[in-house]
Amino acid sequence: MRISVDHTITVDFTASLSRVTLALRVTPEDNHDQTVVGWRIGLDCDARLSAGRDGYGNVLTMLYADGPLDRIEIHLGGEIFTGPSSGILSAAHPEPLPPSLFLRQSPGQSDAPDLAPLAIDAIEETDGDIDRLHLLNVALHRRAGDSGPDVLAGMFVAAARRLSYPARYVSGYLARDEGAMPHFWAEAYVVDVGWIGFDPAIGLSAGEDHARVASAIDLNGVAAVVGGRVRSVS
Repeated sequence: MRISVDHTITVDFTASLSRVTLALRVTPEDNHDQTVVGWRIGLDCDARLSAGRDGYGNVLTMLYADGPLDRIEIHLGGEIFTGPSSGILSAAHPEPLPPSLFLRQSPGQSDAPDLAPLAIDAIEETDGDIDRLHLLNVALHRRAGDSGPDVLAGMFVAAARRLSYPARYVSGYLARDEGAMPHFWAEAYVVDVGWIGFDPAIGLSAGEDHARVASAIDLNGVAAVVGGRVRSVS
């Protein structure tokens, strides 16, 4: 699938700043299931960009700008070509951290709604690991209500960890008729299979309509911008 991204993030600051430093996780990468073409980061101010990696292996771009500035617009665009994957992340994908790390409770996760009954129901209805996780994904989708993709991804991660499956947050884009939208979903680790993407916002596995950008143990680790207040995403 060809996913065309044209995305603007507006970052506001509480006061006019003489110097701005932002951490950006906005750059998708080539992997077995996606190829990125012509990706660009555009800014409405003079700034220096320095690319590296964070501890999870995501592309981390540091933005440095001199003010005075009370806001910055970040324009992202390019094309991402994806292939069918059944939600399974290729074994060739670089993984700097062991899956066991992603069993650890994230900050604030203890305050999440108690998902233990939902997780137990998933266990009782089937014996297979992947089937259990699919049932959990569908159950969360059915009870989604007005919850956004980020909240649902967090619920999946919390419930999967209670079932002793390593799980993590994922950020990226979801292709829709109106265009590619910023999106969040989750990945769970199954022994002898690897990392599998689950999207409780749609009740399905993450497939070729998902373009992956970053993954981390918590939502802050996949935030597109750290260091300012994101006022609008379009």
